[in-house]
Parts: sequence; C-alpha cells; structure tokens
Amino acid sequence: MEIKSIDPEKIKKTMRVLPYDEAKAGVLRVISQGFGEKEEQLTDWDLSFAEYVEEHRDSSLIFCWFAKGGAALFCPSDHTGIWAMQREGLRAKGKVGKPVQEILEGLAKETGTII
Repeated sequence: MEIKSIDPEKIKKTMRVLPYDEAKAGVLRVISQGFGEKEEQLTDWDLSFAEYVEEHRDSSLIFCWFAKGGAALFCPSDHTGIWAMQREGLRAKGKVGKPVQEILEGLAKETGTII
C-alpha cells in the first residue's frame, strides 16, 4: 500500500476496533479466495496473514477501509499492520509499511479510536 493510495477521510469514517473473532474470520475469507477459476493452495505468505491475527489475539486490532476496495488491519501497540485490496479485477495484500502505519496511528488518535 502506498501513501498516495490512502483516503484519510474514508479511514476516519470507517476506523474501528475489530474483535479477534471478526478479524480472524475476515482474514481467513480474504486469504482463502482464489485468484482465478482454479483452486489454489494457500502459501506461507497467505498463511502469514492468519498468523498475524493469531499473534495479536490479545491486542487491540484496528480495521479501516483506506481506499475503494482496500482495507487495513493494524495494531498500534507494536506498530504493525496488514492490508488487502480487490479492485478492477486485481487482488493484492501485504504488510503495512512504517510511513503508512504512522498515518493510520495518527488518524486513530485523531478519531479517538486509540488514546
């Protein structure tokens, strides 16, 4: 995810703390979606997103939509996050980089999602 692809107003309107069960279900839904008509095996990269949620089971995870078709899940306590986007027939996912993480955390503070 690039800084230029984020919409601060969309983030502020959609930002919320996501319960563990909802985070787990959402991430599993995203990683289990195939990228075409054939069924594909989950890779270690895919599974790392489910592991991220598991590793943060006891932390506050914050969810937001950052752009049309793009969502992020991040943890302010350890300054990490993941994102996924599906738009115009393309799907992508990755780890949130430090500059974007700082923006997300700043917006979370601004909205009162975190103190």
